[in-house]
Amino acid sequence: MSNYLLEELKENEINKNKIIELFNNNVKGVDICLDEYNKKHCGKEGHWLERKMGIKHNSKNEPDIYGYEMKKNSNKTTLGDFSACEYAFSNNNKRNIINSLNNWTDEIKLSRHDFIKIFGNPNPIKENRYSWSGNCVPKYNEWNTNGQIIIIDENNNIIIKYSFSKDTRTIIKNDFPSFIKDDNIIIALWNSSRMKKIINNKFNKNGFFICKKINDKYEKISFGKPFDFEYFIESFRNKKIIFDSGMYEGNPRNYSQFRGSYFWNDLIIEEC
Repeated sequence: MSNYLLEELKENEINKNKIIELFNNNVKGVDICLDEYNKKHCGKEGHWLERKMGIKHNSKNEPDIYGYEMKKNSNKTTLGDFSACEYAFSNNNKRNIINSLNNWTDEIKLSRHDFIKIFGNPNPIKENRYSWSGNCVPKYNEWNTNGQIIIIDENNNIIIKYSFSKDTRTIIKNDFPSFIKDDNIIIALWNSSRMKKIINNKFNKNGFFICKKINDKYEKISFGKPFDFEYFIESFRNKKIIFDSGMYEGNPRNYSQFRGSYFWNDLIIEEC
């Protein structure tokens, strides 16, 4: 093994030990106090954990600390909130690929509000507020009752398609715009080159670590090996990673989240 690789391994071990020290000193066994955080914010505990680990909350496309991406353990641990490169409601100058593949022109316009109402469902618990979340969001290679499916094309682009003929909802679909009353139209697209950069930058440095709870306190920390975009795509095909949209009316965030459950366990190499 070259001196360079030995030095790199030594540095990685030092950085890992720094993370373990931060966890043991600031997180392990500590009562989780969220009083100063917005009670309605579902990510408040994650922000508490970031602060305790000395991580400043940001949206940079890079690992959180010392070349590692940090995660907190959950049933569906999130890889990230990765908005699509293009949605059907994107501005015309940002909808070039969808326009080309759907044979749409710049005259065809779809607002984000209409996108959610056409492709999403109302939530009776939220006064019938429409959202593109839950059952109306497709899984990989499966048509759902809203006429949607996720595919991965030959270039590893992630694509969501809609087919009017496969939409089994009882809503009045006759009110849809004529350009929606078609099959195999693309309504969202994640370009592989952009996703490759995101995944490789965040997860293919030193890897990741997951802070795990026992009862109500964090007690363990698990380290996982790095992975690249090709591994991500293969895991998506195997349904170890899912697309979990949380888009809804009244909030400008797209909440285009990618999550995994058993996916992480396959990569864990150490726990302490």
